[in-house]
Amino acid sequence: MEGTPSTPATNRPPPTAPNTLVKIAVQFYQSDPSKIAQMVTFDRTRPLTAFLADRCATWNLDKPEDFALQFSEGIPSYITERNRGEIKNGSVLTLCPSPTKNVSSILESINMGDGTRKQEALKQLSNHASDISFVQEFINQRGMDLLINIIEGGGWEKSPATASLTEVVAITLGCFLELMDHGLVFWDVVDQAFINKISSYVNQSSCDPAVVQSSLTILEGLLLNSSKQALVEKQISWVALVQHLKRSSTQASTLSYINAIFTKASGDGVRDLRYHGILSPEVRSIMLSTVIPMTGKVSADVARQVYILQCHLMQVVHQQHQSGRIDNETSEKQIADIRKSTASVLAEVPLTSSTGPRKASESGDEIGRLGFKSPKLPLDEFATVNNAQLVLHCMHHFATRNVEAFRQWVFESFSRDTSECPFFESSVEIVGILAELFRIGLPPVEQGGVYDSVVFSSDSPFEEAYCLAMSTLNKTWKEMKATSQDFLKVMGVLREQLTLSLRDAIPPATLEDWRNRIRQFSYLEINKIQKERRIAKEELESQAEPIVELREMLRPEVLALIGENRLRHMQKGSKFAHRERGGFLLYNNKRQSWYCRLSQNNKLLHYGDSDDASRIPVAEEMPNLVAVSDIKALLTGKDCPHVKSKKSSSSLAFSLVLAGDKKTLDFIAPNEKEFHMWSDGFHKLLGEDMTSPLATQDLKDLLTWEIKLRLLDTEGIAIPEKTPKFPPPPTNFDFSTKFND
Repeated sequence: MEGTPSTPATNRPPPTAPNTLVKIAVQFYQSDPSKIAQMVTFDRTRPLTAFLADRCATWNLDKPEDFALQFSEGIPSYITERNRGEIKNGSVLTLCPSPTKNVSSILESINMGDGTRKQEALKQLSNHASDISFVQEFINQRGMDLLINIIEGGGWEKSPATASLTEVVAITLGCFLELMDHGLVFWDVVDQAFINKISSYVNQSSCDPAVVQSSLTILEGLLLNSSKQALVEKQISWVALVQHLKRSSTQASTLSYINAIFTKASGDGVRDLRYHGILSPEVRSIMLSTVIPMTGKVSADVARQVYILQCHLMQVVHQQHQSGRIDNETSEKQIADIRKSTASVLAEVPLTSSTGPRKASESGDEIGRLGFKSPKLPLDEFATVNNAQLVLHCMHHFATRNVEAFRQWVFESFSRDTSECPFFESSVEIVGILAELFRIGLPPVEQGGVYDSVVFSSDSPFEEAYCLAMSTLNKTWKEMKATSQDFLKVMGVLREQLTLSLRDAIPPATLEDWRNRIRQFSYLEINKIQKERRIAKEELESQAEPIVELREMLRPEVLALIGENRLRHMQKGSKFAHRERGGFLLYNNKRQSWYCRLSQNNKLLHYGDSDDASRIPVAEEMPNLVAVSDIKALLTGKDCPHVKSKKSSSSLAFSLVLAGDKKTLDFIAPNEKEFHMWSDGFHKLLGEDMTSPLATQDLKDLLTWEIKLRLLDTEGIAIPEKTPKFPPPPTNFDFSTKFND
C-alpha cells in the first residue's frame, strides 16, 4: 500500500518448515535426583549430536560421545539419523550409554564377571539384540565370536554362582538367534563343535523346552543358510524329533525343522523321510492324536507348520511321478498288472442287453474296456495327459493295493445296461481334481493355508484319496443315471463332493471319516447346494448398481409385454358366474353362465349368455356390448355393489363403472387367475398400473430371465458394484481416412 514502508527481502527471516519442531521429554537412564527429566523442544533439522551435547551439558555429563538417546516406549531402541523422523510430539526419550559403551560393558561382564554378573549381562544382551545399532557394534567388537565360544564350551557351567543354568542357556541361544536374524553375519561362521553342542540339546529327550526350541531354530537356520546341511542332519536323531513332537511346547519348532529338511533334501533322502519318517505308523499316530487332535485346539504356529509339511509331502508325490513320456519297463509292468486285474473281473461280469456278446478282442485284451482307445499301445495315450506318471501310478495302486474296491468298481460299471463309466478318462480327471485340492506341484501360500488331517492318516494319502474318489464316482454315476455324454457333468458333481466333504466345518480326520462324510453329499444334496449358491449369487448380483439400472431400463418394456398378454387373454374371452341383481345392466334372468370378450381392436366389450357351455361365443353371437371409452372406473371386492351381501364370493368380484347414470357391469371370476388377468387388463385399458400379485410375479420373473439372457456373454466376469463411467467424448468428431495408392 502507498505510504507503507516495505521490508527488504534480505532482512526477512528464513521460513520455518512445517512440523520441524516437536515437544518431547528426555529422562536419565538411572534414578538420580539431580537429573530431573527435561521438557525440551526438538528441532528435526538440527544434527542429533548437537541436541545430545545440549542434554549432557544440562546434566553436567562429560564425554557426550559415551551417551546416546533411546525411545522409551515399547522395546528400547537407539535413535540414529536414520530413524530420528519417528520422534513426535509427546515422545519420551532416554539418555543412556552409547552402543559402544554398552557393548563394552556387556562383553566385560560376560568375560570377567561371576555367574550372577554374567547372567545379568546376557539378559542385557537379550534386551538389546533386536536393535540394529547395538548389533552392529556388538559384531564390530567381536561379540559374536565370544558368544559362539561360550556356546561351544558351555561357558555357563564354569560359573557355579549362576542362579539357573537352564535359563541362562535358553537366554544365550535366544541372543544368538536374534543376532543372526539381522543378516549381518553368515551362518557358516559356526563350526563342528558348535553344531555338536546345539545338537546335543535336541537329542536330549528331557531337555528344557525353551532350549530345545532355540536349538531347533538354530539348526534350521544352518540347514537353510549354510553349507553344513549334511553335518546337521547327521547329528540329529529322528527318535529325538519324534519325542519332541509329543510335547506341545516344542511341536512348532520341530515341525519347522522337519520342513527345512524337506526343503533341502532331494532324491532318496526325501522318499525316506516321507515313507520311513513322517508317514510311518508311529509318527502318523502322534500327528493325529497329539499334534493335530480333532478334539483339541491347534495353535496357529503349529497349524501353519503342519500345512507346510503337507505341501512338502504332496510335492514328493509330484516329484516322484512327474508328467512326461512313460515308456519304461516299470510302466509296462504296471499296465500288465492292471490288465490282469481287469481280466479277472470281466470274466464274472454278466452279459447285458446293451453290451451283447463279448467280442474276442475284449476277451483277449480287456484293458480296452477301461477306456483306452488303443488297447495294444495304451502307454501312447499318456503322451498328452497332465501328470501322466501319477495317473498311471494311481491306477496301478487301485488295481493292486485296493483289489476288492477295484473289482467292485469294474464289476458295477460294466454290469450296467447303460453306458459304462470310462476308467482311464475318469482317472485323468480325478488326479487333476485331487492335484488342485492338495495343491500338487505348488508352493505353500504365503497367508492362510489349511492342512488336511486325512493326509496323515495313511502312508499313501494321495493314492488312497484317488481310490476313494473312484469309488465315489461309481456311486454318483449310478445316482445320476449318467451316460458318456454326461461325463463332464458327473465330474463337476464329484469335484463338489470331494471339496465340500474335505473342507467341511469339522474336517474329516481319517480317510474313513472322509468316506463317511462324502455319503452326506449325495447327488441330490449337491444339486440343492448348487441351486442355493446360484440363487445367492444372483441375489447378490441383482443388488449391483449396473443390474439395478438395467432392471429399471427394462421395466417399461416388460410391463408393456404383460399388459399385452392381459389384453390378448381378454380377446379370447372368459366365462363368468351368473349374478342375480336388478337395476345394474341385468340383461337376462336365467341362472346360467355368461361370457365376455374384448374386441380385437380393444375398443368394445362383447358379453351375453350362451346355451353352449363347450365354447366361448364369438363376438357376433353376443348381443350386448360396452364401449371401452365408457368405462370410468374399476371396482373390486367388497366395493362391488353385487356382492356386498355375499361374503363368500367378494374376493373374485369386480365391477365396471360406466358413464351416464353410474351403471355398473358386474363380474364374478371363476378363479383367482381369471380375476387377476381381467382386473389387470381393465387397469391397462384405463391407463392405470397393474397391481395384482400375478402381475407383480410376472414382472419379477420376466425381468430376471431377461437379465439372465442379456448377461449370458458375461459368464465368469464379476459384475462391478458401481456402474463404470462413460469416457468423455472426443475433442472433435473430425475423421480422416488415409488411402494407400
